[in-house]
Parts: sequence; structure tokens; C-alpha cells
Amino acid sequence: MKKSNLNLFYLLGGTMGLLFLLSSFTNNISAQQNLTGNSNGTPISLQPDINAENMFNTKTMTMGNNVKTLVILIPDEGHHAAGEKNEARFLDQHFIPDNVAINTGTTLLWFNGDVGHDRTIDVKDNKGNSVFNTGKIIDSQPSQSFTFNTPGEFNYEAEGDPGVTMNGTIMVGNIGSPVAPSSSAAITINSNLSIIDTVGLLMVPTQDIDSYIQQITDAGITVDNTYDFKDLRGGQKGTGDTQTLIVWTTLNKDLNETLSSLSGLSASLPYS
Repeated sequence: MKKSNLNLFYLLGGTMGLLFLLSSFTNNISAQQNLTGNSNGTPISLQPDINAENMFNTKTMTMGNNVKTLVILIPDEGHHAAGEKNEARFLDQHFIPDNVAINTGTTLLWFNGDVGHDRTIDVKDNKGNSVFNTGKIIDSQPSQSFTFNTPGEFNYEAEGDPGVTMNGTIMVGNIGSPVAPSSSAAITINSNLSIIDTVGLLMVPTQDIDSYIQQITDAGITVDNTYDFKDLRGGQKGTGDTQTLIVWTTLNKDLNETLSSLSGLSASLPYS
């Protein structure tokens, strides 16, 4: 079976099969994941991966069955259209990441890093029914959270510039293995399962990366891994032409406290 046409099957209750059509982000997943399974309807395993470089290249991240909460970043200027005469975007993603695969029972929320812009995200099931709406998310603030207890594929979107719809995909299913963090922000249970309270992403100017990492760690948040990239803008006063994606994690830390610290840092970034 070709990876680009791969369907993900989830066996529910022993008698009902739920078909996960990977549709728009199958290619993104297959570019970074090892997909295994067979044709009898057993769950197909996605290899968990929270590596920032892989996420940047595939626009996709896969959580493990040991991650409780995921925070998706709404990046600064991600609401612009591609191909503008004067490129405003920093990277070719509406969200960081655009597409996620999470284990059933994972809680998800969005953090608005789009300076000076409010965002409202609507999450729909594969029939087009709205299952969750964040309400208005003020910049440098998190959205309300939603726990995905039902397996399936969900699409989410927000309005950007006129004519621009920001969109992403959430696949919820039976991920059979834990994600292995690069950092020590996990506790090992039974020698083979590590628990991570929260995984999230942040974009900062590379030129002051040491300062930002220090602020993050001082707040009790662990920087798991980073990736530097040349932004599409080619440079901007105050930010330089290279940005860094940060994957951060927490363990045994209150989520509201974590988000409050990130809000303060986000508000201080030199994006505009």
C-alpha cells in the first residue's frame, strides 16, 4: 500500500470499525513517520515525534500516548497569503504545526502569538459539524482547552486576512507508544513509559535565543529541542532573518502557571 494513499483503521468495541482518512496531511505524516499495520482493521501505529526540525519540514507532529496536553502555536503573521509581493509570513504554516496526531483523551489548546490580532478557531468533525469553538483568543494568550475523547479526524480553521482561511488537521486515535523526549522533563514509570504533562511550541528570534531559553527555563519550563530556520521575510528590524522553533515540555507544573509565563515572554518578543 502506498504511503500517500494510506488509510488509518481504528477498531472500536470489537464490532465497529472507524476509518481514519488521512486526506490532506497523509503526505506530511508519511514523510516523517513509520506507519505499520495490516488489512484486518487493527490500529496502525504512528511513531511519536516531537522534533522541531521534522515538524518544520512536514508541518506535522505526532504525540505519544503519554502526553496529556498539546499547545499549538498560532505564529506571528501566519494569517497572510502566500505569494505576496512583500512577504509578510515568517514560515509557510498557518499554525505550528498545521497537523497533529494525538492519542484519544489528549487535551488540546492554541496559543496566539500573532501580534495585534485576535483569532477564533472552530473545530469540526469529518462531517463538517462544529465540535468546539475557542471564542476570541487575544494575542499572547491561550485559548480555552478541549479534550478529544472521540477517535476520528477533525479539521480546524480561523479567518486570516481577507480571502485567507487558516486551517489545520487533528487526527485522534490509538497511538500505541509513548513519545521519547530529548530532555529530562519526564518521569519513567515501569521502566518504559514516560509521562509528559504538556508539549508546546514557540517561535522566537534566533539572535537572542540564549536570553529566551533562560527565561523559559527560569519559569520551570523545559526546552526539549529547537530548530533554526531562515524566515520567508528575509529579515526584519528587531528580529533578524533567522527564527528558532522551540519545543517545550512540562512535568508536574500547573498549566495555567506555564501559560502565564509564556504569555509574558510572547508579549515581549519583537514581532509586529
